[in-house]
Amino acid sequence: MSESRGRRSPNMSPWSGSRHSNHENAAVYRPRMPLPVGSGLRGQNDTLETQGTSDALSHCSSSMGLNPSIEGEKIELSLVEVTESCPVSLLHHDLSHNVNISGSVDKSEPSRERSSPQSSSGIDDLNQVKCQAVIEPFDICLPKIGTPVMLKPSLLVKNREKRNEIKRSAEGQIGNVLRPGMVLLKKYLSLGDQVKIVRACRALGLGSGGFYQPGYRDGAKLHLKMMCLGKNWDPETGNYGDLRPIDRAVPPGIPREFFQLVEKVIKDSHSLIQLKTKASHVEHILPSMKPNICIVNFYSASGRLGLHQDKDESPESLHKGLPVISFSIGDAAEFLYGDQREVDKAEKVELESGDVLVFGGSSRHIFHGVTAIKEKTAPGSLLEETNLRPGRLNLTFREY
Repeated sequence: MSESRGRRSPNMSPWSGSRHSNHENAAVYRPRMPLPVGSGLRGQNDTLETQGTSDALSHCSSSMGLNPSIEGEKIELSLVEVTESCPVSLLHHDLSHNVNISGSVDKSEPSRERSSPQSSSGIDDLNQVKCQAVIEPFDICLPKIGTPVMLKPSLLVKNREKRNEIKRSAEGQIGNVLRPGMVLLKKYLSLGDQVKIVRACRALGLGSGGFYQPGYRDGAKLHLKMMCLGKNWDPETGNYGDLRPIDRAVPPGIPREFFQLVEKVIKDSHSLIQLKTKASHVEHILPSMKPNICIVNFYSASGRLGLHQDKDESPESLHKGLPVISFSIGDAAEFLYGDQREVDKAEKVELESGDVLVFGGSSRHIFHGVTAIKEKTAPGSLLEETNLRPGRLNLTFREY
């Protein structure tokens, strides 16, 4: 994630340069209160059913000649009032136990995770309260309204794309070496590749471990939706892991086609460096790598990313300068980079849909960020094929 994340500093969020909390579609936490099967109770608002049960008991007692009050003990059926709220600390520390998104109760969990007050009727555990993380699904593609007739890409669009690919092959890859170990490959990803990437990310993003809005305990949210492939990266701790702490979801795997694209990017980057610098040992300038992590971010039109460094990978990976490879799809972005965390001293380049940015070797620890997303700059043919939302889809690959 060149652009996907960085360590949090006391004065700056690595994503936005400031703290934000007014974002929609954040992870929603709802306390559940399942009631025992067969109790006749469904919740606090089931007054009609409860009243009916009470009347039935009274009628039964009267028909048998019994007084509802027996030896001073009154027959009473009452509902349990839930007065406990869901503590925020539980969401961060107690989710190591099974989180059940459906709302059912896992009775194998420790008793400390549920309260068991007794009602006056002697029924125990009626208000077993369990805090659960509910991840609202996020679709990077807009929904299709109605049932429109789906048209295939026009012959003009197909021919134009073929001409562009032939032109790139004939002229060689259009790219620039921005600094030692840092390469920008312009319009590198074909329309076909971009469509496949969007569709793959959409399918993965709607499943388990898919897109969510990361944030901090104090409520600050980030200007993006995030999904991790291969390994999970926790923005709060800066650590990688095999599970996502918020819901214990396992990160989806990296699609095979993504590996093939990364391998080709490294090969073409080496060729460009050799062409531009006449260097004989390009591996010393830009090392090769095999990614086992991909962080996928979707930035809305208001998306921002404060200047930061990517330095949460293993010491060995950082020491070798194994590169970060970034794919840009959708709307263009203004990208800053430099040796210091100072916007005024940073250099700027525009990343358009299909561009690939690579930085490794001596450029592995540069400060970088995004100052703006340029609205309505995504290729029309891409939007026609995918219905991608307004914004920028960014994939960053690295080897832990």
